[in-house]
Amino acid sequence: MNKVISLVTSKGGAGKSTITRCLSAHYAVSGFNVSVIDADPQGSIINRYDPNGPLKNLNVISDPEESVFQKVNELKDTHNPIIIDTGGFRNRTTIMALISSDVAIIPLKPSADDVAAAIETYELIKELNTTPERVGRPIKYRMILTMTQQGTVISRQVRSELEDMGYLLMKNELFHRVAYPEAAINGLAPNITDPEGAAARDIALIVTEIGKL
Repeated sequence: MNKVISLVTSKGGAGKSTITRCLSAHYAVSGFNVSVIDADPQGSIINRYDPNGPLKNLNVISDPEESVFQKVNELKDTHNPIIIDTGGFRNRTTIMALISSDVAIIPLKPSADDVAAAIETYELIKELNTTPERVGRPIKYRMILTMTQQGTVISRQVRSELEDMGYLLMKNELFHRVAYPEAAINGLAPNITDPEGAAARDIALIVTEIGKL
């Protein structure tokens, strides 16, 4: 399994925090010693996390500073995976999160603005892979479509265009389901609130695909 996973894109509202919750919840209930670093100044993860709730064994840390790289190094020997939720912009914190990551997941809704942000984020990753810290150990990445309606033309079109341009997309998508915002009210994910539901199955497929990278 990939040890450090960052959720990153230069646009807000694409689904970074939702995927962070879903991945961390899945790994936690599967018995992994998971750490989540909330590197988003808005604190979407830390502000809704209940240390006494169903995910009380999840290690959640707020670190929206450049020290996120140091924090990852401190956690590597004791936690796996480490999942980083970044802010919706390019700054030093996001760069340090990426440099410390094995895999970067780039979420995007099927819209022109999200596509542009995803490509911009890919270019940043490509640039970072030329730095001394990553030469010979490139950051792997995948784009993932979020908030999509199954079978809609727009999502198929966006996927096709990005793949034709050579970008790597995850086969599975985070479909638009009310289960995500409902669970997020209490800082949870559908695989906790409705483990037999469709959203939980979607999450399991995404986790499996990430694990194969």
